[in-house]
Amino acid sequence: MKTLRLASLWLALAVLAGCAHPMIIKPEMEALSTTTNAERIQKKVGLYISAANRTKEVTTPGGGGDKVRYVPYGDIEPGLYKVLGDVFQDVSILPGTDADSIAKHSVAYVIEPEISTTSSSSGFFTWMATDFEVQLQCKISDASGQTVTTVSSVGTGKASSSELMQNFSLAGQRASQDALIKLRESLLQSADLKK
Repeated sequence: MKTLRLASLWLALAVLAGCAHPMIIKPEMEALSTTTNAERIQKKVGLYISAANRTKEVTTPGGGGDKVRYVPYGDIEPGLYKVLGDVFQDVSILPGTDADSIAKHSVAYVIEPEISTTSSSSGFFTWMATDFEVQLQCKISDASGQTVTTVSSVGTGKASSSELMQNFSLAGQRASQDALIKLRESLLQSADLKK
């Protein structure tokens, strides 16, 4: 009986090892609040994220041989919308990048983000990622589809094992916040967007 229990325990551990645990990398919106006195760019912009990207799940390494999974575009979109609202006069969510969608919303620029992420962990006994990186690259086009500029940022986030016991997603949230705050500064400093 003891041998059967041990075999069952090892089987359970083998099944659990290497599985992908869900997490959310959505940034804390309050952490994105700004007191900057920088003048907004007086342009109306449209944010476009395809339906496929919005729901695309990504899996990256966690700790203890496990992995973490999340939906980067869906998680980061609300923070990206807020940051664009801090930078530009007005922001719309575009259903597409076709001429009709652009004309209907009267946008001067279309912003299409590309998000890539990496994670790792210094912990061997827990599955949570202690280190996270978010790379944001926004292609900005005019109403005719011509690329005006590309603005990028890289955000990093770390969390200790004790912090992760309170919030499994903390390193990812910190990385998203860091990337978005840096993106806002890069957008505000872009001479190409002020023409």
